[in-house]
Amino acid sequence: DLPDIQGNIVRAYGRFGFPHARYFLFHIPSMEAGRAFARAIRPRITTAERWEGGPDNPDQTGIPVPKVTLNIGFSWKGLAALGVPVATINGLPHEFIEGMVKRAHLLGDLDESDLEHWDPVWREGTQDASKSIHVMVSMSAQMLKDGSPVPELEAQTDWLRDLARQYGVALLVGHGPGNGDFQQAGANLVDDGSGGVRASPKEHFGFVDGIGDPVFEGQFAPEAEAARVKGRGKLTREQTWEPLATGEFLLGHVDESQELPPTTLPVHFTHNGSYMAFRKLHENVSAFDAYLDAQTQTYARVMNVSETEAAETLRAKMVGRWTNGVPLMAAPTYADMCAFEEKWSDIPAIRATSKRSTAQRERLQAYKTTLINFRYRDDKDGTKCPFGAHIRRGNVRDALDPRLSSEDPSTWDGSAIGNRRRILRRGLPYGSYDPNKQEDDQEHGVIFLAVCTSLERQFEFVLQQWINYGMDMDSGNDTCPMLGPRPDGNKFTIAADPASETPPFIMSDLPRFVTARGGEYFFLPSLTALRMIGEGTIDPT
Repeated sequence: DLPDIQGNIVRAYGRFGFPHARYFLFHIPSMEAGRAFARAIRPRITTAERWEGGPDNPDQTGIPVPKVTLNIGFSWKGLAALGVPVATINGLPHEFIEGMVKRAHLLGDLDESDLEHWDPVWREGTQDASKSIHVMVSMSAQMLKDGSPVPELEAQTDWLRDLARQYGVALLVGHGPGNGDFQQAGANLVDDGSGGVRASPKEHFGFVDGIGDPVFEGQFAPEAEAARVKGRGKLTREQTWEPLATGEFLLGHVDESQELPPTTLPVHFTHNGSYMAFRKLHENVSAFDAYLDAQTQTYARVMNVSETEAAETLRAKMVGRWTNGVPLMAAPTYADMCAFEEKWSDIPAIRATSKRSTAQRERLQAYKTTLINFRYRDDKDGTKCPFGAHIRRGNVRDALDPRLSSEDPSTWDGSAIGNRRRILRRGLPYGSYDPNKQEDDQEHGVIFLAVCTSLERQFEFVLQQWINYGMDMDSGNDTCPMLGPRPDGNKFTIAADPASETPPFIMSDLPRFVTARGGEYFFLPSLTALRMIGEGTIDPT
């Protein structure tokens, strides 16, 4: 079904050589205008068809890689404006119908993340019916040697603007402090040592990001799936890795419960589609750095280590990975991390090589597997990776296995509890990477896109229960040290090894490091459903 599925469901474009992105929001003034707009966009949609030179396999055959991608999503109000029958849209999930703003109490979008702090384009859409957000169009682009986007991005942007004018569809403005007509996003571009630039996987807080995205059945060709599934799929009772069921991320396919995800009529309307939670998340980099600087001095004194080790250790314990992406489960201490880097010191040179030998490809794949292939059964007391660390909350793996302490492998459940809570992460950072422009009132953060078939069971559950609450992580009411809101008395505890003489370390009164600046829930239709929307041929009976 790959030609019927939108490409941004199966691919995180930013990790496939597309370091630039733009997100456009539209309001549909009339059903006829909206349908004509959808019909005109459909031929340009980037599908999930295999590309030439796929991941981990430069010899993979497929269609040519596009210079610029294009994908589309609709809010519930957008589907209503397009004349999708009431019987169809009322059968869609209630959280999608309500929209993100009405779910603020579940998502933690309060105080600094309240609607009043959102960008005008998102805020005004909830207050003025003529500015309601109906359609989201996304573009991702490759770059030239100097790091600028390929010229096709600007050409396609002009085409989209002209299309909106032609059909009378309103391109909404109000993104960021400049009130632009699109939201920009882009990877951090750094010197590649040869007169050009390369995309760095680090976001504004300084961490390598985007390592642990799920792998599901049919997402990749068999060879790529076998290489990528370790640590990214589901952990079986036999302690092997298998891809997650397709239905966790694509409607109309069997999910982890061995059922088809709930849908509406006609069934072809949602088949091969999915849902996306769009979040513009502002990062308070200055507050983060100031807080960590103060905590670093205390940690260095109490633990009798250098400030360099203290700074790196605290950051790693909060996230669950060192800033270079190495997981604590592979390198629990600063000394372990330094030894790990020495062991894999050839990896940067291999990555910089455009044409790799078989041995180099195997070496790089072994390194990538080390970054992701781990279990928490090997850390039952949380002394390697704290219970409340960000990645241990976002993907619990086997940490919540009720029989985690059992010595009888036949009783283990693998990652069964977490398998129905996984989300596909898409998006890129946004804003300047200039170290002199990282004040908290400046424009920088992450465009976070979560793709799944159940916004409530997957995206909302993870955010509400595991990020914004700590009981499942043996952390009481303490929230995620990176993303969580900050109730009174909040703290983050770094456990001590019972065999050592060092005490636990408690980081108290954490400021809020990440706040919402906009967002909405969108339906990502299949190409079949997009044709039905454009032609107005949806019959729920």
